Amino acid sequence: MDLRTTKTRRALREAFLDMRRDRPLERVSVRELCERAEVSKATFYLHYHSIFDLSAELQESLVRKIIDGLERPNDLLGDTRAFTCALFSSFMAHADEIDALFSRGQEHMLIETVESELRGRFLRTDARLAQDARFNVLLTYQVHGSHAAYMRWARGGGEKDRRLVIDAIADASDAVARLW
Repeated sequence: MDLRTTKTRRALREAFLDMRRDRPLERVSVRELCERAEVSKATFYLHYHSIFDLSAELQESLVRKIIDGLERPNDLLGDTRAFTCALFSSFMAHADEIDALFSRGQEHMLIETVESELRGRFLRTDARLAQDARFNVLLTYQVHGSHAAYMRWARGGGEKDRRLVIDAIADASDAVARLW
């Protein structure tokens, strides 16, 4: 990719993130985005089909960064406590981007996409897991259940509060894993 393309795409992404911090996706217009990024609409359409295309690209990229932030994603099957702590550490490391890209009507997309990406990575390693009820239930529980608990009880709290909630979620995840 040449330098002009890199700079243009970076300007569009940064302007988009700034706009998403204070408005829903449906209220981000190509015209205003291009004004903020200081590019023409024609240039925008050279790179993206729509605002939704740009949003999806940024969301997918962020989810990959979150998953890549897990040192040992296979801990889900062996050490659920370590997996839970690593997952939330990765979420916290990207909190600002998550808030911008997955807010105002897009919240459900984060968890659905994280679960899907994790499942895909596990299945590329061992396709038999697709039929493994224990694996599928644990993955869904870990991602959806722990995120819901975190959002309800730790969101907006201080670091100490978040750590206490993450420890409680890790305890619950361990208990569920032992039942299976």
